[in-house]
Amino acid sequence: MNGDDSAVEVLPPLLAIRGWTAEIDPGYLRFIDEMRATGAEVVDVFVPHGECKTFGEWADAVMVEALVHFSETSPLHILSYCGGGTLTTVGLRLLEQRGLQPAYLGFIDVRAGHPEFRLRMGFDSMYAVPWAQRIRHQLVRLTPPDRERPGAVAASLFRRAVRSTIELRSRGWRSRNRRLPLIHRQAELAARWEFDSIRTPAHLYNCADSVDRYWPGDPSLGRSSLLRGGFGVRFIGGDHHSCLQPPHSADLIAKITHDRRAVHAGTSILIPLE
Repeated sequence: MNGDDSAVEVLPPLLAIRGWTAEIDPGYLRFIDEMRATGAEVVDVFVPHGECKTFGEWADAVMVEALVHFSETSPLHILSYCGGGTLTTVGLRLLEQRGLQPAYLGFIDVRAGHPEFRLRMGFDSMYAVPWAQRIRHQLVRLTPPDRERPGAVAASLFRRAVRSTIELRSRGWRSRNRRLPLIHRQAELAARWEFDSIRTPAHLYNCADSVDRYWPGDPSLGRSSLLRGGFGVRFIGGDHHSCLQPPHSADLIAKITHDRRAVHAGTSILIPLE
């Protein structure tokens, strides 16, 4: 089979897990509609964080909702993007503990929090991440295989300290996202959570632009340590937002459909870097 085949009605329903509201991220809903226009059955799964005290509570609630749309007579296919992928990674531990493992698991441009990037952007201070967790993030930069020089790490910490002093005086560490409190709260829940690995093999669809900007030289966007079941990477066109829009969306949908068909036919192997 190739990615140009059009008959997708034999595939199981695709549970598309969403992390943001329609108002904040309408692009993903348009992308889902575009997939449906090809004949695919796609179920939009969204649960607001509500009164959840931790990111784990929120992720578990999302998986409970996803299972409402799942029949054990059909293989489980899950796709997620951005924050939805982060929720899926955490929530999948609940499914794995119940003995449920998706036959197909796809992540669209989902990245882990690069320690240097989150330091430079001030995320740990912005979201009041505990100090022990902040220290662990920076110590990762001193460990193989991509170990940084101690001097470079120390210099980045010094630059952040200087910037923090300036920013504290000018805006009191108030996140720009507080103009949209929902975004700030969801990002805070994610920033304060420490992630565990999952065993389900994953198909990663990543933008080269994101690799260049956030995880130079790492095509998995920092997620390799979390995906213990194995993974493969397909590079897709556009950037984090435009990859879901025409003309890039058609190629992305074709890749996803091809991989789902291969999984369903039992001929799938971990997809190669391309």
